[in-house]
Amino acid sequence: MYVIKKILNNNVVVAQREKDEVIVVGKGVGYDLKKDMPIPEERIENLFIKEKGENGGNYSKLFEKINNKVIAISEEIISYSENELNIKLNESIHLSLADHINFAIQRIKKGIKIENPFLNELKVLYPKEFELAQKALEIINKEFDTKLPEDEIGFICLHIRAAIEKQNVGSSLNYTKKIKDVMDFILKLIDKTIDEKSFEYVRTLTHIKFMLDRLNNNKPIKNELLEGIKKDLYIEYNIAIKVAMKIETVFNVKVPEDEIGYIAFHLRRLIAC
Repeated sequence: MYVIKKILNNNVVVAQREKDEVIVVGKGVGYDLKKDMPIPEERIENLFIKEKGENGGNYSKLFEKINNKVIAISEEIISYSENELNIKLNESIHLSLADHINFAIQRIKKGIKIENPFLNELKVLYPKEFELAQKALEIINKEFDTKLPEDEIGFICLHIRAAIEKQNVGSSLNYTKKIKDVMDFILKLIDKTIDEKSFEYVRTLTHIKFMLDRLNNNKPIKNELLEGIKKDLYIEYNIAIKVAMKIETVFNVKVPEDEIGYIAFHLRRLIAC
């Protein structure tokens, strides 16, 4: 039996069960209840043990310095994301997301502009996480009557992605920066300015992502059109060799000829658009 210690909002409460202090999430879980009252089991949708793991102590400290409403909304977003993804996110997100939301709200109140230079890349690389982050931003802006900008979607997306991969946010951001570095290098080589939201740009970025997934998982593919590409798209193929060298340097992988051929094919589309 979980007994209420503190009600954060109608959907999130702090409760106690034996030695464990937990965050309980559920629609109306705290409705019409008070401290020391038991929580009906049917109201419980998700749980997080506050003191579990290396972040437990830090989470308690977060409770002391951040508004309960921020923590409650953060927990609702995490619970919603876990249900949509059908996985349990890394426990570190319970600390990092609440801290980030609080920081973002404080910045916007002070009139500090929030920009995310990797918004488009994040939308392409992590579409499901981006969609969840969009929903999260809607919830935050509604609950706090604020206007956090679209750029915040990218930052929340990074927190969700990092929690899925069980890595820190910096690692996810670093990967995204590398992808953008490669795309910027491509545009420099072909000497062309292209809308980053265009179909051709998105398709090329997506191809590079899946190519890296194949290389990292040792799943080579055969390019039956390779010889024809080298002959008919010789200019693009020569540029693709330089792109491959850049990818090898940035991501520490070996790009085979078959993959270079596919890069050349995408370069042709970029140049023609």
